[in-house]
Amino acid sequence: MNENKQNFEEQKYQYSREAAKITLDKVSSWEELNAATLKEADEKFKEATKKYWKEFAVSGVLQFDQKEGKQVLRPFTDLDGKVALGLLRMAGIDTTNLKYVKPGEYLEGAINLDTGDKFGAVYEEPTYTAYFDHHAPGAKEVTSTAEIVYKTMADLGLLEKSPALDRLVQFVTAIDNRRIPPEEFLRSWKTILGLQRSLDFDILYAYFQEHESPTEELTLEELEKYGLGKAALEQKKIVEESMETLERMEKEGKVIDTFYGKVVVNVNNELRVGSSAAYVKYDGIINFTPQKSFAVTLKDRDFDEERIKNKLGNKFQGKFIRGRIWIYNDKDPLVLSLEEIIEALS
Repeated sequence: MNENKQNFEEQKYQYSREAAKITLDKVSSWEELNAATLKEADEKFKEATKKYWKEFAVSGVLQFDQKEGKQVLRPFTDLDGKVALGLLRMAGIDTTNLKYVKPGEYLEGAINLDTGDKFGAVYEEPTYTAYFDHHAPGAKEVTSTAEIVYKTMADLGLLEKSPALDRLVQFVTAIDNRRIPPEEFLRSWKTILGLQRSLDFDILYAYFQEHESPTEELTLEELEKYGLGKAALEQKKIVEESMETLERMEKEGKVIDTFYGKVVVNVNNELRVGSSAAYVKYDGIINFTPQKSFAVTLKDRDFDEERIKNKLGNKFQGKFIRGRIWIYNDKDPLVLSLEEIIEALS
């Protein structure tokens, strides 16, 4: 086997080898895996995986609560987390023992999905803690937790790949990495792409069994068929209101010129859908909650990370994710002011 082929094979099964440790570390006796044939051994390993993968944590969603005046953790996850859980269930794994954690945090001893700031499938033997994630600092590969789980489950023989699942996972990866045409927001009320916030795994899987592209316009009958009639009406209203809000914000001076182009300044979620609307006309957005958190995202360009860190010096806070996201949502109070963030982008 030449070196390139060997490296490809090692990389191909990297996730499944790491994930296998989760099962092997929990097997009480090697007798559980003893078998007369390789096929029987594979079946025993798969059954052991279904038996022992029991405790899960997933990235929840932080939302600003007007009554409490702060960001609070909501007990639901984004599309990447939902599809990762759906794929695990399809593989025969019980995910009902599930806890929600703040983005970036993790639950020790659990299998953490879409959180923990790791890349790929990672298992830490001393604490029995596992991760399926793609948010490691410096990681720029365009993937998703759903894609990592999909590849891992397929390599472990727990899930059979199919064209519908391939399309589903590619869709989630595009959504999670904001690799979608910005103008799609304007007709988002009549496509699966635009209605993705209202989707669960089963609806999405049903759709991709019948459709090739997430940008196909759905008929009224199809919207009802997928249970999206009400969501479509709500999304149509959101699109209209968001574009009106964006126009007003521009008149109020809340669209600024930066080193990275024109950026919308969105304080306390004034523009509710954030980048989805902002990217239709502009190059980025600053989502800012005073003294709590911020997320600066860019449509097409990568941050000059060293330039920003040098400008802010010891006051720098946050982390860069896949080049186009600069985010801070830690437990400690946010020290950076909005003005300092804007200056760092200037």
